[in-house]
Amino acid sequence: MTVSDEEAQKQNLLPATDHPNTIEFYNSRSRVFHDDEEDKIVFYFDYKKEGNDQEEIINWQKLKELKDKKRWGVIRHPLVLNFVNERLLDCAGFYTFHMLTYFSFLLILSSHVFSRTRFKDWLITGYLALFLFFMLIKGAIKVQISTGVSCWFAIAYAFNFLTYAATFAYVWLPTVFKYDDYHPEVKSIILWFLPIVAIISAWVNFLYILRKSPYGIYIFMMVRILRSFGHIATIWIPTLIAFSFAFHLIMRDSGIEPWMSVEQDTNSTMIHKLFIILQAITKTSTMMIGEVDANDILGTKQWIPSILVLAFEIITVILLMNLMVSLAVGDVSDLRNSAQDKLLKIKVSFVIEALQLSQALPSTLPDRWLLYKKKTKNVLVVDRDENYFTVMRSKNDFRTKTGESRSPTRTPAAVRDQVYRMSFTNPRMRVRVQKQHLVGRHQMVHLEDCQIVFTESPDSGIPRWEEEPTNPSDQDNWTRKYAKWLIGLDWIGYLDL
Repeated sequence: MTVSDEEAQKQNLLPATDHPNTIEFYNSRSRVFHDDEEDKIVFYFDYKKEGNDQEEIINWQKLKELKDKKRWGVIRHPLVLNFVNERLLDCAGFYTFHMLTYFSFLLILSSHVFSRTRFKDWLITGYLALFLFFMLIKGAIKVQISTGVSCWFAIAYAFNFLTYAATFAYVWLPTVFKYDDYHPEVKSIILWFLPIVAIISAWVNFLYILRKSPYGIYIFMMVRILRSFGHIATIWIPTLIAFSFAFHLIMRDSGIEPWMSVEQDTNSTMIHKLFIILQAITKTSTMMIGEVDANDILGTKQWIPSILVLAFEIITVILLMNLMVSLAVGDVSDLRNSAQDKLLKIKVSFVIEALQLSQALPSTLPDRWLLYKKKTKNVLVVDRDENYFTVMRSKNDFRTKTGESRSPTRTPAAVRDQVYRMSFTNPRMRVRVQKQHLVGRHQMVHLEDCQIVFTESPDSGIPRWEEEPTNPSDQDNWTRKYAKWLIGLDWIGYLDL
């Protein structure tokens, strides 16, 4: 599949031996055909290296270079996205195994709290050994290949290690504590606290795994709302403390929990006094979310407590809570517009790590087990019904009008469409393009202070394949359709169809 100098000059191709990581090079290795009759787009890609048909022009090094330099415009090129998507679909089985394994671990750990058996102890220990083994392999490969480790990777690594350590301690410390009777209160507190840490941290890890699934956007929404709460906490926390102490001063002599005075018990310790204050703050926080339950306060039949409850309802229940809800709604709306970009960053990182791990495996294994040796399907068909499929085609599968066998990406293409999306700054203005001829009166519209924004489409600059395509058909089985649903890319969103 060599290209002559004359033909390369016609196509404005860059030298394939240089393999530049640019949009121009990927455009030269791509062709596009717009099928208006069936309302679909067909992309043809050439992934083979010049002079080496066994290797491809994209690997994890190229992806990591683009990711580190934050060149997401190049990553969103259809040729690069198709490579990422194919590797994601190849990893769907492993990702399913990872999700089911961790979900079963979470269920067994939760059931272990209610009924402890020796079988569950060893079963949880086996899960921990499996997770720790893969975590150490991932860390070793990361340190060996990368020049440095990011802060977030170190935090996630430390959090996973603490999760497994807390779970292991929760499972086996009761057996160790049986050998002596020293400090029973301290031991009971440790055995009470460890399962809480283990289950909550395992739940957080499971949500982290689900980010790449079709429901990952809801996890992003939860994190985004949590960040918004962190911003508004500068108002929420002082308000909570102020009303907590105000209610405590009013009700401390009533003898009603949790408003009891810290001075009623002369033998109470500092920890007990702090616990009473914590109960008052906790009670006030539940009142702030709508569970006011002010019967005890109104039962005093005094002016000041009644006015204080009324001010509390206006400031916290009505104003502050509505502010938090409106911020959450706005964050969710903004996240829907940027969700595809966030998912792409996560899935590209996942593909890079999967390729690194597969390259560390012995090369004597079969090629179907080695992810980095798998060939990328070079024909992508996307329609506007949110369906897509890919097939593998060779040079002999394409025929020109003269009957000559020639690959689409090796055919001279003089036309390179620059495709743009037009939008108005005024959201009430729309443009409708009709393919058929319209019969009716013409109306001239003059626009003042109008600014039209043109956004370049991802398929802009890709030469058109003018020959009649071979009309590839969808041959995906149910396993591949499941993989596309589970972890595949949303081509409609990335191509702006």
